Amino acid sequence: RPTIIAVVSEPPVVRPGQTAELSVVVADATGVLTAPPATWALVEAFPGVAPLGTIDGDATGATYTAPATVPDRGDIPPLDAATVTVETTDGPLTAVKGVGVVELAAANPAITALTIDGADATAGVTVTRGGTYALAITTDPAPGEDARFAWYSPVGDIAKYQSNPCELVVPMDATSGPLIIVMRDGVGGVAWRQVALTVP
Repeated sequence: RPTIIAVVSEPPVVRPGQTAELSVVVADATGVLTAPPATWALVEAFPGVAPLGTIDGDATGATYTAPATVPDRGDIPPLDAATVTVETTDGPLTAVKGVGVVELAAANPAITALTIDGADATAGVTVTRGGTYALAITTDPAPGEDARFAWYSPVGDIAKYQSNPCELVVPMDATSGPLIIVMRDGVGGVAWRQVALTVP
């Protein structure tokens, strides 16, 4: 089924008066979909507390603009909540992305290596029905304690799909398809990668 697998903010933390580009990543059994129809909005990140910034978006993405001056809200963090609703063949899907407004240099992590059974798989790989394959990624910077992972593939079963490394078990009736990994660093940063798995 179509699924929102990530919402990416570049940069993941926005300095006061600056902007961030937001994009949504939607995938189904065929892989990542290109520019599905989407609408964007800001909602209350905390009940009864108005958003700090503004957002302007369309099907290709959105631009979030942080306020030039962040008001003193006491114990309430300087955080906005952006929502994106995507129209799919199974109906609308909605996700929420937190956007922090802090005077801080921040960047999304990068996936520097994706391996299957220890071999480079960034250009795709052939897998065999009935086989079990070790999946792993390397990121820059290295994942911290708060990092989270999610592997997706219609080709086989990934029992510990929220782990890195993990294993893909390819059933005897498998057909070719994508393998997608999403990594969240726990502080707003997101990285993802898609490769093709070929079943001869």
